[in-house]
Parts: sequence; C-alpha cells; structure tokens
Amino acid sequence: MTNLLDSVYIPSIEASDIYSYVYRDKDIKFDYIGMIPSSLELNKLIQTGLKTSKVKTSDKLLSDDVINVKFRQKVRSAEDLLTVNNKKIADTSRDKTQYINKLKDYNLLLNSKIGDERWQEISNNDLRKLLYVEGFTYKGTRYVVYKRSSAKSRVGQCLFIRESLYNEMINWSRMNLPLDHIEIDYPSLLAYESLVGSSLECLIHINPDNILIVDDVYSKFKWGCTVVRKGDNGYLDSYEEEVEVSNNLFDGESLLDASYFPEGKAMLLLRNHMFKSAAFNTNIQNYLMDHCPASVSYDEWTIEDMFGKPILAKEIHLITTPSSIKALKFSHVVGSESDMWDYWKQIVHNDNCLFGVCKSEKKSKHGTDDNGNVVQQTSYQMINSLPVANIDQMEKLTIFEKQYIDKLKNNDDFFIQHISKSSNSINSNDMFAALYRHNKEIVRTEIFRDFRTREIHNHTRHVSKGKIRLSGDYCTMLGNPMEFLAHAIRRSIQPALHGNEIYTTMFEFDKELTGFRNPHTSPSNVLIVKNTDNADIRKYFNLTNNIVCINAVGFPVLDILSGADYDSDMLLLLDDVHMLQLARNCFSKYKVCVNQVTSSKRKYQVTKFDMAAIDNQLATSQKDIGQVVNQGQLLMSAYWDILNKGECESEVEGLMKKIDVLTVLSGICIDMAKKMYDIEIESEMKHIKATKGLLKEKPLFWKFVSKSKSIKTANYQCPMDFLYQDMTRLTRAEERKNLPLLDLLIKKDIKKADRKQQEKITNYVDNMVNKINEINGENLAEDEKNDVVDNIINYYSWYISKLKVNPETMYSILLKIVKQKSNKIARKMMSVLYKTQTEKFINAYRK
Repeated sequence: MTNLLDSVYIPSIEASDIYSYVYRDKDIKFDYIGMIPSSLELNKLIQTGLKTSKVKTSDKLLSDDVINVKFRQKVRSAEDLLTVNNKKIADTSRDKTQYINKLKDYNLLLNSKIGDERWQEISNNDLRKLLYVEGFTYKGTRYVVYKRSSAKSRVGQCLFIRESLYNEMINWSRMNLPLDHIEIDYPSLLAYESLVGSSLECLIHINPDNILIVDDVYSKFKWGCTVVRKGDNGYLDSYEEEVEVSNNLFDGESLLDASYFPEGKAMLLLRNHMFKSAAFNTNIQNYLMDHCPASVSYDEWTIEDMFGKPILAKEIHLITTPSSIKALKFSHVVGSESDMWDYWKQIVHNDNCLFGVCKSEKKSKHGTDDNGNVVQQTSYQMINSLPVANIDQMEKLTIFEKQYIDKLKNNDDFFIQHISKSSNSINSNDMFAALYRHNKEIVRTEIFRDFRTREIHNHTRHVSKGKIRLSGDYCTMLGNPMEFLAHAIRRSIQPALHGNEIYTTMFEFDKELTGFRNPHTSPSNVLIVKNTDNADIRKYFNLTNNIVCINAVGFPVLDILSGADYDSDMLLLLDDVHMLQLARNCFSKYKVCVNQVTSSKRKYQVTKFDMAAIDNQLATSQKDIGQVVNQGQLLMSAYWDILNKGECESEVEGLMKKIDVLTVLSGICIDMAKKMYDIEIESEMKHIKATKGLLKEKPLFWKFVSKSKSIKTANYQCPMDFLYQDMTRLTRAEERKNLPLLDLLIKKDIKKADRKQQEKITNYVDNMVNKINEINGENLAEDEKNDVVDNIINYYSWYISKLKVNPETMYSILLKIVKQKSNKIARKMMSVLYKTQTEKFINAYRK
C-alpha cells in the first residue's frame, strides 16, 4: 500500500467507565473523539483487517477495533458515589421529580453494594495494572493493551486493540524482534514502537541500500556552568563550577539528497520502524563529486560506513547516524550493531522502502508587521525570564499588539480579516465574514458588536498570557552541517561556524538576534546569536528562511536551549532591539545549568505488568513537570519583584539557586520512567516552596495560567505582571449607532412559510445547542471537546442541509432568532443556517 489512508476516528473512553461496564453492569457512551491518524501504522492496520464504517451524517471513518483509554479518574467506591448522589438530590429543584426518583433508585443500588469487592475504590495506578494485564470485553469483542497513543502518550493515555489483531500488529511494530520476558530498555521500546503511528503528511521511497550510516560525533570542552546535585542537607542545590560539556553534533538529524524534496522545502521529519530523524535538503552528490580523491574515478569511489561496509559514493542519498536509528539500541537481541543495521534495512525493504513524512518547516501563521516582516509569538515563560524593570520597558515590547488591538476595534475590514484566519466549523467567523461582505452595516447590530467585543477580549487575554508577537519566527535547527558532510567522507572537522554564530536566510547577515526554545525555564536559557554568512552552506544546502544552522563545537548551545537536539527542535529567533537589549542582561550572566544528580537505569522486562508500571510513572512525571514549571515561574516572579524593588543581588541568590534546581528537575521528571534518581520529587518541591522570599499570594498574571478560580493574587514587580497591567490600559473603541438586525432582513410574507419545516429546523438547532451545552459541562480536554462539538454540529447540519428551504421560511426562522435573548444561542443558530442553507441565508439580508 503506497498511499496514505484517511484518518480513522476511534472511541476515547475513561478507564473508570470501562471498569464500571465490566464489573458494575453500567453502559458506556462511545464518543469517537480518539483518532488513528494517517500513518504507516494505519496502512498496516487496514491490511491486517481493521474494520471501519462511515456514518451518513459525516465523511469520517469510524472503527471500534482500537480504543483510546484515558486514565484520568479513579474508580469511586459505593460510599463515595452515595455521597455524591445525595448532594445531587439536595441540589436538584423539587419539580424535577422524574430525575430525583432516578437518583433515589440509584441510591438503593448503591446501598446494596456497600462492602461488595467490585464496588470498592480503585486508584488510577491499580486500574491501569488491572486493564493492562487482564484486558476487557465489550459487547462480545475482547480488547488487549496495545501501545501508547502517539498523540496522547505524555498524558498517560493508551491504545487497546481487538485481540485478533494484536499479535500481527505488535510484532510488526517491534520489527518481529524476540523481546518478550527479557530485560531491555523497555521505556525506550514503548516510545520507539509508536513511531510508526505518527501522523503523516505524505510518503516517500528511500532504498536503505542508499543510506550511509556514520558514527555520532561529540564535542567535549570545559565551560563555566551552574551544576545541580545533592547538597550537604540532602536536597538538590546549585554550584558554579567549570565542568566538561558534551554535545552530540548531529543528534537526530540526517542529510537527504535534494532530489527527494518538494519545491520550497528544506526539512522533512522522517519516520519508520524505530527510526526518527529530521532530514535536511542537501546537495549530497555535488559535495561528493567536489571532494572525490583525484586518484579514484567517481563512479568507482566507495565510502565505508561505521561498520566498515563500503557503499558507492554515487549511490549515497541519505547520510545518518545511530542517534536516528533507534533500533540499534536493541542490537544485542540479534547480535552486533552491524547485524541490527542489516536487520533494520531488511525490515524497511519488506515494507516497500516507505518512509513517512511527519512535517516540514513552516512559516508563522501569525501575520506580518507594518514592514512586511513575519511575526511570531512568545510564551509567558520567555517573557517572565527577562530582566524587565518596569512597565515602560514592557510597553516597548507590546507596541505591535496594542496597534493590532486598536485596529480590531476600529477598522472593520481588518477585524474581518482577523476572524477569517481563525474560522472553523465550530465558531461563527465564516458566517459573520460572509454577512459583512454582503452588507457592511452588519457591524452596527448588537449581535455583531457583542461578537466583536468577545473576540477582542479573547485576543487581549491571549496577549496577556505572554503571547506577544515580535519580528521573527521559529526555525528548525540544523547542527554543524558542513562538519556532518566532512565527517561522512572521513575529513577532519573544521567548524564553518564558531561560538554563537548561526546561519539563516530569514535575517540580514552580521546581525545579532535573540533566541528561545520551548521548554524555557529561566534567564540561563536566553540565547544571543550572530547571523553569519557562509559560502559552503549556501553551495551545498538548499535551505529556506525557517531553517537555522547552529554551532555546537566548543559552545554549550544545546544545554542553553534546555537539552535540545536536531530531530526537528525549533529555535525562536527574534529581531527586536528592545528584546535584544533585555537578552544582553541575561546571556553569559546567568550560567547554563548542568545535571549532576546521581542516577541509574531502571530495569524492566517486556511484560504487560511492567508496561503498566512504566506508563504510571510517565503519567506521574507529566504531573510533576507541570508542578515544577509552575513553581519555577513563581520563583522567577518573586526574584524580579525583589530586585525591581531595589534590593541587591545577594538578597535573591537563594531564589535563583532554586530556579536552577527546578530547571534541572524538569528534565529529571521526563527521565523518571527510564532512570532512578537518588531524590524524591515531592520532598524536593516541599523544600523549594519553603524558600525565603516567596509570597503566599500569586502574581496577577497567574489567573491566566492557573486552572483554579479561587487563587489570591498580588501585584508583583515582574515582567508578566507588567504585561498584565499594560494590557489593561488600552483605549476604548469608537462608538457606533445601533442598528436592529431586523432592519437588515428583507421582509417576506410569513404566511407562505412552511411551518412544519420551520418547526423541524428550530427543533434540530435547539437540540444541537442543548447537546453542545451538555458537552461543555463534561470533563473533557479542549481538543476532545472540540471534536465532540464538531460531531454534533455535523450531525444536525447534515439533516438541515437536506431540506429545501424557501425564502419565506428562512425569513420566519430569522425572525424567531432575532427575538432570542441570548446572543450566543442566536449566533449558533445563524451559523448552522449559514452552513446548511448558505445562499438562502445570505439572500435573506439586504445587500
């Protein structure tokens, strides 16, 4: 199968609901909000016998053969459920007798189950172990644990598969390696077996016989760093020392011949069996021809790979290293690394030499400034790590955003352009844009003005979260490209770039720029670079504006950028004089953090029990990372607050040391599933929270980053609070004279309206709105909620679109909408009519 298939939507269900179905006879509601994306894995699933169906109200393919299982809720005991149910009864209006009686009947069942083993509380961790080991049966189909969801693995979600598909699919995912019940790096296996499930844009053919694999190369050097390790008191502490830094120069990157690239693309993120690499557009053959030894005919010149196996230079299309071939980590299963290399190539041959392309470099979607320069947004962690002393300095960074918001308020054409960029099937943007093109007077109606106010409020709130747009963009990092080519032919490595020099065509050369990468924790992660021209890079690489070549020889750029590598990691480069001035006060002053906390490998066997243990640790680590990042920003806020109030550096030294600890601790959390560390995260966090200088109240901006609605805040003298205050000092919009929406409608004879059709459409829309409101109250992630709402809208829209609505009926329906007290509901009703009866809807308004 050489073409990608359309994505297949699958059920996404809470593990606690599965338990209740299996052990408590409670039915499950199937919401098809999970997805198997277009991928190498989906192609194999279809070949193996994945059953799909299509519902008439949507073009989406559905399948029950794979289920995404979420582990976000524990199983509640009968006693706990009884308490919840009694509260519902107490809080429910007395006139809802049917609902109250239903709750009371459930109470009778719960009372009868107290003491029953199946109605005891089960923790998330124990629930995962139970389902991973035992599997479950739903309506006669047996499901077993399969692998992590490629998109949701970091939040502890996992795919279960119809048992009859399991063996063939898991063996294919694991390259048919004999791995059961042996000790290996199981956490890595679980990550690498999911690579074939990554969402793909397209497929390309690369014959593995045209791949040259060469050793990874490390640059090791001494550098003054902040080292984090255990102190005398048993807790993590930081120390300024000169230590050895080690950079893997080509970690996760490959060089791919230009003939494989579509026009205008310089990077393809490739996936295959236990293979992940960012491949860059390189004139490989040109380089090899230019550097062929004079004593050898080019047609006969051979180059040895890292295993001493020769390959003709003219047949080399892809150059890579072991850091991209993850299968080599399991070489002992088949023999030597050389044996695994041959084995992996045969596996690729067996699958028709197909490589998946996950993504390529892309230009910012956030527009341009008045000079035509691309703009990209920052994050609150970036902003809050800068030495902004007062609100005046912050105002210099927000000039573009305040001008943009002013245009949204007063320039109608500009506002329509703005909403058109973010239109989707859920919002009303397309509908209002179409009405505006039909009759610009729509902007004077209350429903449009209310919509506009909400949009501007949401955008202002978005900026207040640290999303400030500045001149610049994200660039995919390519490490030491000329050195990579030289290394491939065994030439000595002479750096093309030195120190903090970079090469990118996005900006003018000989210009200093500010750089950030996510994740970003502290001022020690702020980077300043100098854009430098290089004739060899121009000659042998076909790079677009969104690629940046960086140097890691003798310079700790990867540690400054929070442990970056080159498998498509991106660097935000900003060309802003005010940002650069702030960055200069960070770069070099705050030393790069290095982890020297004692660790050892965790040992696992390839069993479902150990898989549950690893995934439980992974889910815990994700929660810990969130806690660590948040605590880091509270410390940063307190650090700047004290400094900006005139205290000396010595007063905040303790805070900065704890920030250094948290910078390293975030990386430790990520590694916890693979490594054991001689620390306890919970104890470390308690110790950090007791740091001198921390306030009980949170900064003002915390209301934007915290999910809690009851936090107490105070005004900190920190960058993000300066931004918060800056965004409250915006000018008001120009006043507009109100125009009733009714005045825009073309009057029709409502006696000619089809009352049955009108009632049918109204009922459809009412039901749709009620179901959407129900979903908004459910405990779903934002993307899941959007998928459910999208399905609901598509379902009712399909039925309405089949009706032939006459102008009189449309007018009659719109009259009813005009009388709606809720603009939100009126918007949804109008949007559905626009989507399903576009021409009739638009023509109901005066032109």
